[in-house]
Amino acid sequence: MFSLKPPKPTFRSYLLPPPQTDDKINSEPKIKKLEPVLLPGEIVVNEVNFVRKCIATDTSQYDLWGKLICSNFKISFITDDPMPLQKFHYRNLLLGEHDVPLTCIEQIVTVNDHKRKQKVLGPNQKLKFNPTELIIYCKDFRIVRFRFDESGPESAKKVCLAIAHYSQPTDLQLLFAFEYVGKNTTIQQTKLMEFPQEMEEEEEEEVMELVVAAARKLHSLKLTRIGTEKSRGQVLPGGEFVLLTRVT
Repeated sequence: MFSLKPPKPTFRSYLLPPPQTDDKINSEPKIKKLEPVLLPGEIVVNEVNFVRKCIATDTSQYDLWGKLICSNFKISFITDDPMPLQKFHYRNLLLGEHDVPLTCIEQIVTVNDHKRKQKVLGPNQKLKFNPTELIIYCKDFRIVRFRFDESGPESAKKVCLAIAHYSQPTDLQLLFAFEYVGKNTTIQQTKLMEFPQEMEEEEEEEVMELVVAAARKLHSLKLTRIGTEKSRGQVLPGGEFVLLTRVT
């Protein structure tokens, strides 16, 4: 009788498997916690995750993903993605690259693509639909657009209402600027912008060139005026000019 059991393997490997490192054991992706940079006394009022900031109007290729935060001083978009089409090389020390002060907001428009509705949101107003897009018109002519396609609908509605409430207070004394100044006992100079050293040297050279050109132009205008006035008057040795008039 033949046995139906499978034969035992006769090959033995004397090579040990490669040791597993901690990175392979913990293969789950690490999620970096996005935190805003706040001034002393600044507090976060509301926030929403998985927000898409629209960079270009004709394509979504350059859009950024991150978290939208509303504080009592500004709205801040926090992302790990690099800013595309970057042309400027200065950095504001009070505001981040994607920050907008609440006092810079002119108008807030909420949009719902599915219901084809939009509303200009003011303070102490209710929002009857869940927004899928937030458009912010700024006083410095910027237009900032955020999409809530992957965000929670209630969280998106709350952050829109918070921005409308804190950007248009009923009393100007409620603005964060008054509270922030009141806590400072000493007045000192605050550097608002930071430029690279090369840019500062280039700007100083450009200013000096403009000053020299303006001085040369002013000097030539004075010489031209003296030359034209000589025909109608007399220039004294001290440099004073006496206009000769005819008495009839």
